[in-house]
Amino acid sequence: FQTRLLLDDESLRKIILRNPQILRRNTLDGIEPKLKWLQQRLDLDDEALSKMIQRFPAILENSIADKLKPTLDWIQHRLDLSDSGLSKIIQRMPNLSSCCVDTNLGLKLDWLQQRLDLDCAAVSGMIQQYPSILGCSIPDKLAPTLDWIQKRLSLTDDALAKFVQRLPALFGYSVDGNLEPTLNFYIEALGDKSEALNLLTQNPVLFGVSLEKRLKPRLEEARIAGLDIDAGCLSRIGKYTNKQWIASVDFQTRQLPPEQ
Repeated sequence: FQTRLLLDDESLRKIILRNPQILRRNTLDGIEPKLKWLQQRLDLDDEALSKMIQRFPAILENSIADKLKPTLDWIQHRLDLSDSGLSKIIQRMPNLSSCCVDTNLGLKLDWLQQRLDLDCAAVSGMIQQYPSILGCSIPDKLAPTLDWIQKRLSLTDDALAKFVQRLPALFGYSVDGNLEPTLNFYIEALGDKSEALNLLTQNPVLFGVSLEKRLKPRLEEARIAGLDIDAGCLSRIGKYTNKQWIASVDFQTRQLPPEQ
């Protein structure tokens, strides 16, 4: 088992701690057929297979005929995925292979499609960008996140759908710990709520930037440099790489009128 999955001692120890029942299985008769089937079904090399098993060892507890094959087939059909598309999703979130189709995955996809009024292709696009959506609870995560975004950004249903399609990872953010503080940062920095909402509505990616590691430090740098804190400045603060940001501050500073 260790050799088959290219595992060092520490990686093997972690797998066994998470799934000690693996030790009770006959590697050749129990695990190896599943490894071979997964590798062939998802077109994985040995390294990719190893990473997937380390991410979710419990996948080896599933029956090929009763669970793995029907679940992967359902996901591929429901999301209209190519073989490579299916492989990418399962590698990123292998625990989907253990989810119930009828009471879990199907319900969430149907709910998202109805809530956002999206066709199957649009929902599939969101899942391919951010498979972890399917790991979110509807009442605890999906519904309240969408409700918060729509209410705080004053979005119509259509605008909400377009907004989250551009950044599906929003479902992984905490409202209280991330979205609300980030929104308040832009409002306070601009001193104009409507301008801040307009900036964020046009640039959902600005919600995905670290408040403490990027937004606040760069805003302070811009203020010290005497730059105008407008929507353009905040967009650069959020989007630019460190190299681009340093060059931008230098350029903007040189454009300032000389002090009298």
